[in-house]
Amino acid sequence: MILGTENGWLSNCEYILEEEWWTPTPLLPTQVIGQRLGIDLWLKREDSTPIGSFKLRGALVCMDTLSSGLPKAGVYVASAGNYGIAIAVAGRRRRIPVKVFVPVGATPSKIERIRLSGATLITVGDDFDTAKSAARDAAIEDGAVFWEDGVVPQMSHGAATIGTEILRQGDEWDLVLVPLGNGSLIKGVATAFKSQSPRTRVIGLVPSGAPSMAQAMLGQTWCGSRVDTYADGLAVRIPILPIIEELKTLVDEVWVVDESKLLPAVKSLLELEQIVAEPSAAISLAGLFDHRDQICGKKVVAILTGSLLDMALIHKVLGGDALL
Repeated sequence: MILGTENGWLSNCEYILEEEWWTPTPLLPTQVIGQRLGIDLWLKREDSTPIGSFKLRGALVCMDTLSSGLPKAGVYVASAGNYGIAIAVAGRRRRIPVKVFVPVGATPSKIERIRLSGATLITVGDDFDTAKSAARDAAIEDGAVFWEDGVVPQMSHGAATIGTEILRQGDEWDLVLVPLGNGSLIKGVATAFKSQSPRTRVIGLVPSGAPSMAQAMLGQTWCGSRVDTYADGLAVRIPILPIIEELKTLVDEVWVVDESKLLPAVKSLLELEQIVAEPSAAISLAGLFDHRDQICGKKVVAILTGSLLDMALIHKVLGGDALL
């Protein structure tokens, strides 16, 4: 069954994922950071999935609902890392061939995980959007299916289960913080919250080194020339405009977080909570730090989207300052 956006699709997605031994992922209060920020801060630990990121949810929904109609050439995707790993793992489970296109300079540890997952790896282009264009062209030429993250609706359906798991713990959340990349994560989570807890404000976070999603959401002209960010999972140069229009009705606010705060946020999570988070996940802490005067006393949940760091970045984090 291909899941639609009609009433009930959230529960359908839950049914698929309840068979997985690792769901629901932990939802835990912070021990130190929340107190220092003056808020009741909880983390939804998507770093606890078997691949270390939230992307596996949507990838499994894609493979479980779409695999019967796929061509022999299989599925082609473009990824900065986590999406490619997720589709590769889900494809291996369904014995579907997967080819992943990654940009030059992609995180080495993520590239190795893609290889180990059994996918064919193609390195092309200077950034994610160039790799995406190459993957789309190759899929047409080879007779494969191209699944664009943010566009394939099943990715959002999988992400929505994160929201429903949080809301099982109650709906007394003032804010839910969601890193904003291509949009599938925040679309799914926001849909769940707007359906079940409309009072909760949905906040998207983008890095200042890749601001195009925020610019598009605010109706501003986005340059789309280049990105330069530690948050590789949020390194969007060219927004998907139909997704932007959908998000405008779901997302209450977008925070642009300065690049200089990302690695210090990673270090603070490591030192104060003993959590390894990649910059794309730690951006939520950086955003809370920047808005701490506005959120005092609030009950906040932040989605910790992933934990895959390469050794060079770990050394850089350890040698730098903490945010808190």
